[in-house]
Amino acid sequence: MFEYWKQFALGLSLERFMAAVENQAQPAGPPDRTCAIHLASHQLLQDRVPPSDVASAVWQLCGLLPRASTHDLALVTALYFLQARTEPDPRLDPIRLDARLLAQQWMTEGYASIAVVTRFEEALYSQFP
Repeated sequence: MFEYWKQFALGLSLERFMAAVENQAQPAGPPDRTCAIHLASHQLLQDRVPPSDVASAVWQLCGLLPRASTHDLALVTALYFLQARTEPDPRLDPIRLDARLLAQQWMTEGYASIAVVTRFEEALYSQFP
């Protein structure tokens, strides 16, 4: 947490830090599945996974995360595809770093929760440092 605070000590406001910590940018309620599909498919996975596969994963994962933000659901969905299972998917190798950077940006802007972004980063960094 201290490392995260140091980013904001460089002139960013305390309000933005608190919004990121408390995830105030997202409304309460269930996540928007359509938007999560778009975020995961186009921004995180950069159209390298068929949208129908992404949509199927979003619908399955949404039941496990009823109170998550839309961006949190998109991150969990992307992680489902980005984590290597038996063998890594070579189509996804070039986009892992971009997805990690985008997750950090969403957390900084308050769209994604710190817990989800931390898990996203740990999972990808442990497999692909």
